[in-house]
Amino acid sequence: MNTKLSFEHFESFLTLLFAVSVFVWKPGMYVASGAITLYLMVRCAIQPDYRHMVWNNRITKVSLAIFLLGLITASIGAEQFQDITWMARKTLFLPAVVFFVFALSRQLNRNIAMAGLITGFWIASVLTLNEYQWQLNFGDRMQGPWPQGTWDSLLGLFFAFMVLSFKWTGASNAQRVIHLGTTALALLMLVLAGGRAPWIGALLSLAIYFVFFKPNKKLVLFGLITGVIASTLVLTTLEQKAQPVIERFASVFNTTTNSSNWIRLQLWQIGIAHLNQLAKDDPVEFIVGGGAQSYDAKQVAFFETMPYNDADRSRLTGYGYPTGDTHNTYIDNALRHGVLWTLAMTIYLIWLCTRFSWHIINSNPTPSILLMNLLIVGMFYTVVPHFVTLFFVLFWAMLQMSQPHPADRRAT
Repeated sequence: MNTKLSFEHFESFLTLLFAVSVFVWKPGMYVASGAITLYLMVRCAIQPDYRHMVWNNRITKVSLAIFLLGLITASIGAEQFQDITWMARKTLFLPAVVFFVFALSRQLNRNIAMAGLITGFWIASVLTLNEYQWQLNFGDRMQGPWPQGTWDSLLGLFFAFMVLSFKWTGASNAQRVIHLGTTALALLMLVLAGGRAPWIGALLSLAIYFVFFKPNKKLVLFGLITGVIASTLVLTTLEQKAQPVIERFASVFNTTTNSSNWIRLQLWQIGIAHLNQLAKDDPVEFIVGGGAQSYDAKQVAFFETMPYNDADRSRLTGYGYPTGDTHNTYIDNALRHGVLWTLAMTIYLIWLCTRFSWHIINSNPTPSILLMNLLIVGMFYTVVPHFVTLFFVLFWAMLQMSQPHPADRRAT
């Protein structure tokens, strides 16, 4: 067996390991991410043609530049070595971007990834439903193999991904049935998970996709028919089941008595106030951040000194906050990793999906729609850098490489 074929077999194995781990094995995500990074280094060292192909791709250069920027800013802002190692570990999704651009240009690997994702999802769903004794408690929070915020964010991305990747042509009847069945179960699990931010992210991004990008007319018709049937069931036979979901969704607009919403608003206020203070008194920390791990204690200390309503202070501390987490990707990243890295990472993600070209967006809007989902969820959860970013990278690559930009095509 020649070296290239051996590498391609291992490439397929890593793709499968990553895809299966998404739903069922948290350590597997670290193992797969680390192995992918090692694979890239070894193959580039051994195979000159692969090295030439990888290094001549703009995604490689930009991704690794962002990775190095994160290590540099973390090193400057770190107060302990763990701040640097945390950044290195959590941004392993950047080498994964490079890996998947080339690995998923092969149809075989895209099929393997989809099979691994669907298999892992069904296993995770069955285990989760069994854990809850198959009780469909709509309006509550159902936690799967991942913690709640991660689990419902994953489901929101996965449901949108399944909708965006559905094909009327080029697939067998069995494949379409499996895809539709998995999509339906993903929607059910998303509703049961109860995360309002992923609901908003998935629904709003998909609505924009269907309204503005004019997908297949059959898909639009299917969506309308499904919506009518679902609405009819909700208003009639499933009214009792649907009412808790409707009430939970409506609670998004309650910013006073709903504790979750009130806490988020307070944490955003504290985070923004701390950023303003850093901009005035410590511009270096404002630019490079206060450390991924070190920042938590700094926020608690800042909260003790900032002017704050006594009743609100008592109520917030009664809920166990602040802890350092602002429940907002952009504020949290600016405080921990600095405004420089935060802006660079946000611009990078937008560039990755759009290349800042309307022509590219219009030719394949699905990566941009998935990114919109992630950015919306990021307003309410901290999802970058995070396991959620690793999930996003795989879904993005599968959508991107199904209709790749010419610059992303693998050399043959």
